[in-house]
Amino acid sequence: MFDGRFSNTLDDKGRVAIPVRYREALSSSGQDRIVVTAFDISGVPCLEAYDARAWHELVSNVQSKTGAFGMSRAIFESVYIGEAQTCQPDKQGRILIPPALREYASLSNEVVFVGVGQKFQMFDPGERRKLTDQFRAMLRQNPDMFHDVG
Repeated sequence: MFDGRFSNTLDDKGRVAIPVRYREALSSSGQDRIVVTAFDISGVPCLEAYDARAWHELVSNVQSKTGAFGMSRAIFESVYIGEAQTCQPDKQGRILIPPALREYASLSNEVVFVGVGQKFQMFDPGERRKLTDQFRAMLRQNPDMFHDVG
């Protein structure tokens, strides 16, 4: 389980250290690889990362529930699965984020990690701020927004 918010620096080669707490979660699940893919939340680009087992379960689950030739499946496969890259952390706990994914999420120096359960997300700090501000404004307008969660 991934939770919490952390920041780390992206080096010149495109490597970033996965937060220790996330590495511990990966280790406890017996996973040593993560799958990173492009995502967009309310117009804000980010990367999402799963341990290899959770990724496989997600893909299998979605593909088993959607029609083989449906548009939602085609979009999911093309954009979410098709952009995914498997990353192997090195001995320092760093992953190399492929250039296309770094460019998509506008990652250049600092990376903000946000754990959201079975996955974690990676953002450019300014983009994360935009998303947080947008969601907080929505909560101010509708304070009962979470009444049906859980």
